[in-house]
Amino acid sequence: MEGVRREVTVAITAQDNIQDHVLIRKAREGDVSSFSALVRLYERRAVHIAYSFLGNREDARDAAQEAFVKIYENLSRFRGDSQFSTWFYRILVNTCKDFLKKKRIKFVNPEEEDNVPEKETDQPDALEALLNKELGSSIRQALDKLPFQQRSAFTLRYLEGLSLQEIAYAMDLTEGAVKAHLWQAQEKMKKNLTEWFPNPRRIS
Repeated sequence: MEGVRREVTVAITAQDNIQDHVLIRKAREGDVSSFSALVRLYERRAVHIAYSFLGNREDARDAAQEAFVKIYENLSRFRGDSQFSTWFYRILVNTCKDFLKKKRIKFVNPEEEDNVPEKETDQPDALEALLNKELGSSIRQALDKLPFQQRSAFTLRYLEGLSLQEIAYAMDLTEGAVKAHLWQAQEKMKKNLTEWFPNPRRIS
């Protein structure tokens, strides 16, 4: 079963790569609609990743938009010797890094951002939702405490599922350096989330 799943994943990834390269080729030829299609394919993911770095939805959208502008301006530099998604991650990570330097962004609690008061309730579903939200907030705060390189490696590996090779390319590091950042990030995340996970297992 595991082998079948792996084959299906590889097939889907290959199909996605073909679609990306077709859209890129047409966009280079001046087809704006093809680039718009690329944006639609990656926009949600881009905002999600940017939010992992910036902790603010509006800033995440702005950073994602800025990254897409850079991608459009540099399409001619994409050689195709790597997946478009990996090249895209590299530009997005660097954009978020620059965004943090310019804005000096501090963590924004998602509960404060939404400005929605919590209601006390005894309903199990509502209580579970509240606990999940509190856990999510704790994870966000723990991520925010990580240095940028560690946060980048952790986000790309465990939230986006990239391989060590892809992360190394996206962050312009060796795979050994990525492993070091991941190990340090894991140790700090476990320490900062002890309240939720008193006996944490090592993340593989």
